[in-house]
Amino acid sequence: MKAALGILTLLLASAFVGETKTAVLIHRFIVQPASTVVISGKTNVNSFQCSSLYSGKDTLVLREGGAGVKPIFEKGIVNLDAAAFDCGMQMMTSDFNKTIKAKEYPAISINFISFERVPVYTKAEDRFKGKLKISLAGVTKAFDVDCTIEVKNSGFIHLKGGRHFVFADFNLEAPTRMMGMVRVNENLDVNFHLVLKLEGE
Repeated sequence: MKAALGILTLLLASAFVGETKTAVLIHRFIVQPASTVVISGKTNVNSFQCSSLYSGKDTLVLREGGAGVKPIFEKGIVNLDAAAFDCGMQMMTSDFNKTIKAKEYPAISINFISFERVPVYTKAEDRFKGKLKISLAGVTKAFDVDCTIEVKNSGFIHLKGGRHFVFADFNLEAPTRMMGMVRVNENLDVNFHLVLKLEGE
């Protein structure tokens, strides 16, 4: 009797595992060159934007486990060239590169960890929370980020997100110019716009 119950339990467990496996979806998203990261801030004189156009060859691998299961990235790293940021003015760009220690730490990485739920891939913008890690100037921090995703008529998937930071989050000091007369505010807005293509399409 005990043996029969044991076999029945094993069969039920195997069936459950098999059902779980069939519910798992793996998406491979190729990051496109049109992707950008924009860092915005203010000084006591004006505001500024420093943007970087993506030039890598990264692929994001997202595992979706079905309803009620949080989607997790098996591979979620997007690497950026720290020295590629352009602030629109040579002096500001130079100061910005020095501030983020671009020569010492030439790569900035965004590592996607998970989404709070399975995104809806439609032409309507879907909003949700994402968890990611950002590595900048030798410091890696985890953050929750507001994200949106939508599919354009071209078939490309647009994943956007952003949040507020301060220089101190990455042990950095805001730059100053003209003997301290122009000061950069500690608060920053960092926004990413990833243009993705589903592999095989």
